[in-house]
Formats: sequence, C-alpha cells, structure tokens
Amino acid sequence: MRKGRLIAFILAIMLGATAGLMYGWLYYPAKISAAAMKSLRADYKADYVLMVAELFATDGDLEKATDRLEKIKPADAIGAVRRGLLTAQEMGYADWEMRLIADLEIALQQTRQETRP
Repeated sequence: MRKGRLIAFILAIMLGATAGLMYGWLYYPAKISAAAMKSLRADYKADYVLMVAELFATDGDLEKATDRLEKIKPADAIGAVRRGLLTAQEMGYADWEMRLIADLEIALQQTRQETRP
C-alpha cells in the first residue's frame, strides 16, 4: 500500500513537471529580443572593444577588427576605440588590457594616415 502511494506521488510530480514544461515551451514561450549592439552601455562597449583588441593582437587582421567595431555603430572606428580606452581607464582595467586597446588605436591611426593623400 505504501509503495503504491510513493509511485503515484512520483508519477504525479513527473506528469506535472512535463505538463509545465510543455505549456511553457509550446503555448507560452519566452520572447527573445536581440538588443542592438549600438544600444549597449559604455562599459559593455569598452568590453567589446577590448575583445576586438584581443582578437587583433592574436590575428593581426585590422580589416576584421574594423568590421567588428562597425557592429557597435560608431561614427568611426578610432573614436570607438578611444571611447573604449577612456571607459577602460575609468573602470580600472588592467594595464595590459589598456595596452591592447591602445595598440589597436595606433594601428587604426597608422592605416588612416597611409590612406590619406
């Protein structure tokens, strides 16, 4: 008798959990909205600039880095990197992180100077 109650209780829990998951996934799913990268806060943009600078430090591909920076919709890539560097200083990033961002800025400036007549 006692064993039957335990089995019924476990089955009821499993049935309830299954019904709840089915209801949540099929009839009332969560709405996913992708926020635009340009709407990120300054600290998140600085983190993104740091990630781009880290990738640039490993692969050295300035064109890819510029394309990645375009995702946060800056007026220009150098301005985005400068703002990222200023925010990094305010947030107390490590020296090596700020150096990576500064190296990316230097590379962008050199490319800009080379393309000018």
